[in-house]
Amino acid sequence: MRAVLARFLQISGRRKLTSLCLFLLLGAVVQGVAFTFVVPITTDLLTPGAAAPWGWIAVLAAVSLVYAVLHHRSVPLGNELGAELVTTLHRKVAEHTAALPNRSLGVDRSDRLAALDGTAVVVLMGLPAHVMRPVVAAVATPLTVIVVSAFVNLRIALTLAAGLIVLALCSFLVFRLLSRSDEPDGAEWLRRSYEQRGASRSGGFLPTATGEVLLWRAVELAACAAVGACAAAVSSEDGLSGTRGVALIVLSVLAYRPVMEAVLLISTVMNARQVMATIGRLLDIDESGAQEALPGADWPDSTDLVFDDVSLRVEGTTVLDSVSFEIPGGTTTVLVGTPDGTRLLLGDLLTGDVVPTSGQVRLGGVDVTTLAPSVVEQHIARVCPQDPEHTREEASRLLDSFPDRLADRPGVQDGLNRLRAVVAADDTASEPRTATPAESLSSQDRWRLALLRALSGEPSLVVVDATAGTDPFGADPRLAALFAGLSQDRTCWLLTGIGGELPSCDRLVEVSGSRATARTAVPG
Repeated sequence: MRAVLARFLQISGRRKLTSLCLFLLLGAVVQGVAFTFVVPITTDLLTPGAAAPWGWIAVLAAVSLVYAVLHHRSVPLGNELGAELVTTLHRKVAEHTAALPNRSLGVDRSDRLAALDGTAVVVLMGLPAHVMRPVVAAVATPLTVIVVSAFVNLRIALTLAAGLIVLALCSFLVFRLLSRSDEPDGAEWLRRSYEQRGASRSGGFLPTATGEVLLWRAVELAACAAVGACAAAVSSEDGLSGTRGVALIVLSVLAYRPVMEAVLLISTVMNARQVMATIGRLLDIDESGAQEALPGADWPDSTDLVFDDVSLRVEGTTVLDSVSFEIPGGTTTVLVGTPDGTRLLLGDLLTGDVVPTSGQVRLGGVDVTTLAPSVVEQHIARVCPQDPEHTREEASRLLDSFPDRLADRPGVQDGLNRLRAVVAADDTASEPRTATPAESLSSQDRWRLALLRALSGEPSLVVVDATAGTDPFGADPRLAALFAGLSQDRTCWLLTGIGGELPSCDRLVEVSGSRATARTAVPG
């Protein structure tokens, strides 16, 4: 747990943490001072014929006001630090999840990670916001009561100190009881509880935990009563031991209550160690705390493509059957044949979006399923003009950020000029007012925008999906030239539509049913 916390709990504002601890310490001291006023107030109230202790009550009210101000100042700081811890946790989880190989978490592991993350949020948010206050008060408040009592009656102070030592030992034993090593983590607790809904309720987690807490409450109250009685006995002077005893019992309960609260809350945090450790295992974090390499594979030096006996079955149906072929890197490959779904699956297998039932798809000798999603996003571009992001506004952003060094590629300058003309055109004059942003671009313009967006990212591999409708590159020479500029010096896959002439390419992959074969393209 310490290794995971060291990686996750990186508090950015150390001054905030220092201020929070200062406010909590001052509040605990003021609380201890306020508790000592309970003795004279309770004694006067219980003594027959004694005047009401309005002076002591006024002092108690003033001290309570100071404590309220300190409490009001510390609560926002604790909540803010708790939010920072939760944000740090989420960012770290997101970073490590993004670095994992594609789909390595799986559905079951993703669900479990979500449940564990939710439990960790509750724990981490409560650390500075709720746990630190009783922990600080458990030390400072009883000591303040003892120090103040020493100026009034040294024997009472020594008795309270002895009672605090005894209670501290009891607290340690109860802490060990409530933070057992076999306590299930949050996700496991929920799973077991759900499975036991229809079973007998005996032996469940809730009755067990309730019994343990009630046992600790009984131990605490008994110890406080014993300390109060002993303090009353050693300070008996003028027959007021009865009222003085009640007052000291009340004082003991108030002074030692933060100790009990600290034990309960710390045990809750310690029980979450399984949650944090399981998150670490799910994310492949080294429990020794050593910095380890990212688990996902790096992008290979080459893009030589190998389909090695790849088969894919979906719900018992064979979609791909023992597909094997090799395609050198830096070539343009066109996928032809039927059905379209099989060609789309080949593209998904190439990008690692689909995992084969058997066999491997390798790029430069690296299994594509071991590439992290962040690596895939950086090096692989998918071109699909039907993307709803292909709007006039997106075209304007692309024109502002398109790299100048790529403008001399074939067809690029013409594509940029045509997009500039579209952006500069008056929408109201050329399109009906009811047209959506995507509809305001023609099919050719959406293709230009999709191809130029892919080129601007300078990917290593491009998959162009032209399966919807007629292949545009045979009908529009300008788009064919732009496609050539995109595929130049990089590996490119083109999933063609129905009809149209094939663009210039190096390889053909012919799909027939569940089989696919590759061959060298014949010019013309």
